[in-house]
Amino acid sequence: MNKQNINILIVDDEPNVLKSLSRLLRQYSLSVANNSEEALSLAKLHSFDLVISDYRMPGINGVDFLILFKLIQPDAVRVVLTGHADMEGVQHAINEAQVFRFINKPWNNDELLAIVEKGLEQKRILLENREIVDKVRSQQGLVDEKTAILHALETEEPGITKVNWGEDGSIILNADDL
Repeated sequence: MNKQNINILIVDDEPNVLKSLSRLLRQYSLSVANNSEEALSLAKLHSFDLVISDYRMPGINGVDFLILFKLIQPDAVRVVLTGHADMEGVQHAINEAQVFRFINKPWNNDELLAIVEKGLEQKRILLENREIVDKVRSQQGLVDEKTAILHALETEEPGITKVNWGEDGSIILNADDL
């Protein structure tokens, strides 16, 4: 997939962090927001594959933002960027926002890029699995429908659905069936 078709939202109240991450992730289609409120407005207008949010921001903090973001876009991968996280905040992020990864400030560029790629791969697999499950459910519906038809036929004409097959593939008829 062309990386320009992958939409990433970066949310941080520090302009230098936004610039640095924008340079690092320039091969993707990027949107940036200076605060959680602006990011939530963007989330209502555009679909994102991945969101990276600062942990500590004025107003709505990063984890609470990601919880709200998840309600709007549940399939987007959520990543937290933090300079300092407390254990309670980490647990809250994992349990409530289902954060994919935490990235510590200052970050290692290669590590951050690898996390983004792994997150996007996880999303791709999740969507493929959902598609497969939908197909299986659809096929199961067809099987259930055919089973109901065979049951109705068998109820109406007992033995009609039972066929005796010969080794060569021929149908063997009993004299009683004639």
